[in-house]
Amino acid sequence: MPKKKTAKAVKKATKKVPAKAGKKVKKKGGPVKAYLGLGSNVGDREEYIEQAIFLLEKNPAIQVSKRSSNYETEAEGGADQPPFINAAVAIITKLAPEKLLEVCQEIETALGRDREMEWGPRTMDIDILLYDDQIVSEDKLQIPHPLMHERMFVLKPLKEIAPNAIHPVLEKSIEDLYEERKAEGGDKYDDELPGFKEISKSGGSGSYDDYERW
Repeated sequence: MPKKKTAKAVKKATKKVPAKAGKKVKKKGGPVKAYLGLGSNVGDREEYIEQAIFLLEKNPAIQVSKRSSNYETEAEGGADQPPFINAAVAIITKLAPEKLLEVCQEIETALGRDREMEWGPRTMDIDILLYDDQIVSEDKLQIPHPLMHERMFVLKPLKEIAPNAIHPVLEKSIEDLYEERKAEGGDKYDDELPGFKEISKSGGSGSYDDYERW
């Protein structure tokens, strides 16, 4: 049986791949599908999620094609802090990974993100989880996200909208990664217990609607 790849191993694997070698060749200007993870644990957390989605959609180079339900999860790491609202979105974009990262960080800043404390409370956190089937290894950007396969608060909403998406390093579907992590006891939050609960539905098809509410 092959050994399980830990977060450290995945990060190491991506770093072994030069940035140019890791990126599959695409037609110039061609759109790709990417997946983002969103989280907020300060203020009106659900509203910050909606504002982040709205601002993503406002960018002419980004189309939000699908979003997950919102989930509430206990904060991990750092000092005691409020629980998070987490969600995932699928986007179609012509932006290169580095430019997409810039846009995500600009939205975080616009929504009042404080970067002084690592793993600290935040109004908005946006992570690039997957960018098509590409592997990116740069100082400021690792794709796929090196910890996503260990984080149930990432896998659960992502599984809702993209169960068959493939992790390009682990070569497993999101649904398989979720089930493996759950079997390991990673899903310490039950849907019916405080700490990890689905708090709002995304709608029957999971398709994007106009979430401007501010």
